[in-house]
Amino acid sequence: MNSQALAFRKNLAEQKNNQKKSGKLIILSGISGSGKSTIGDILVEQYHYTYIQKYITRNFRDDEKQAVMTGKPLAVRPVVGEYNEAPDHTKKQAFLNLRLPLVYMNYDNYYGFAKEDIDHYLANGKNVVIIVNDIAVTRDLKNLYGENCFTCYIHRANPKNKDIFMQIAKQRGDTIESAEKRYQKAIKDFDRYTNNISLYDYTLLNTEHGYNKLLSMLQNLDTIDSQKMRQEKAIKQSPSPKIYVFIGNPGSGKDNALEIIRVQSLLHSIIMPKHTTRKRKEDDGEELICPEDELFNMNSCDLRYNNYGSTYGINTQKLDERLKDGISSSLIVSNAEAIKKLQAKYTDDLVTIYIHGLSKEEYKIQQKDHLEDDYVKERLEKYEQADELYYNNWLDFNHVIIDNGDATDLKLQLDNIMTYYEEGRDWSTNTIDNYLKIATYYSQEYKRDISQETHTEEEVL
Repeated sequence: MNSQALAFRKNLAEQKNNQKKSGKLIILSGISGSGKSTIGDILVEQYHYTYIQKYITRNFRDDEKQAVMTGKPLAVRPVVGEYNEAPDHTKKQAFLNLRLPLVYMNYDNYYGFAKEDIDHYLANGKNVVIIVNDIAVTRDLKNLYGENCFTCYIHRANPKNKDIFMQIAKQRGDTIESAEKRYQKAIKDFDRYTNNISLYDYTLLNTEHGYNKLLSMLQNLDTIDSQKMRQEKAIKQSPSPKIYVFIGNPGSGKDNALEIIRVQSLLHSIIMPKHTTRKRKEDDGEELICPEDELFNMNSCDLRYNNYGSTYGINTQKLDERLKDGISSSLIVSNAEAIKKLQAKYTDDLVTIYIHGLSKEEYKIQQKDHLEDDYVKERLEKYEQADELYYNNWLDFNHVIIDNGDATDLKLQLDNIMTYYEEGRDWSTNTIDNYLKIATYYSQEYKRDISQETHTEEEVL
């Protein structure tokens, strides 16, 4: 553990005792229909958070009018009248007269927050929640409120799979016109997440798990020690080498992420192979060492686990050697116990990344004509296992990558994460040249003999 990490941990309790009582600020972001309002309502109604109301220039929706009449807490506030029912130019001028410091635009409407509202509640130890879909305002809020503020991105459906997105919108009761408008906006909002993934402290996958599961997840979110979380994150964010561990459901994009790292990320990370008792598949790369490979040696692995009937092993001594030489590694580990062991050993150097592709709900829509097929049933069981792994550990994952099938989007998210952890890195020519020499040496250690594999295929033919 480096001296910076030791200093943080040594002073953590003392700083906490000296801290003035202050509430937490949770920012909820996500595409239209992801469940931001539902989650905000749960925090307000079940866990006693207070909405920081947005001043808005759009007219109130029917459900918002109903909430006003029934006295239900609202996340929005009119600038003119009770429901904002006034000419647009009147509402916009009224909004501008407020001179709010935190403002953004959406569908040609204005949205903004009064800083004094936030300050009042936080200074009195009250927890507050803000729903906002704007990167600049989210970043400003994090800069203003520091360790008392953390961001949560809400995801439900892949916006770039239009057929599935529109089906879910239809189930929600949207008209074709409103669903289309939501879809176009969702694409833009998702792209902002792709390019700013490191801005979010947590990602909540709101995918077919029911209200009770949401209650449980948000209860865990409510109990977070925000100061401790922020300081632990500061320890992890340093230019020292990292171990990137990828977790995810079947077909989520884990292998796609490793392919990007194999091809493009020598400067940032290299693959750490695992040994496995299962036979090699055609699309396996050097991320796996199988029984038919010359280097296969399960006895060399001090960390072993079972997944889907096969044993997997990791030689952590090899990881130690890379860290000592300043080299970052990447590997897939979709097993809760193995992840916990890695977290215990590499507390400050381990970055856990959950990769989410199609949700179980989306997969069922995609396979609606084949739900009785054995392959689909088996796949759904694996989805359930992966979902449980996520739901039981979602606050422990450092990041969630959403793979929508676009390799460019996937790479952008990977780049954003790795750049975040490399802030302050020495990019001088000599340092980088030395890094590349060592990284090349380690990556060549598990180089596969493709010519031999090709020769074997020719012999079979």
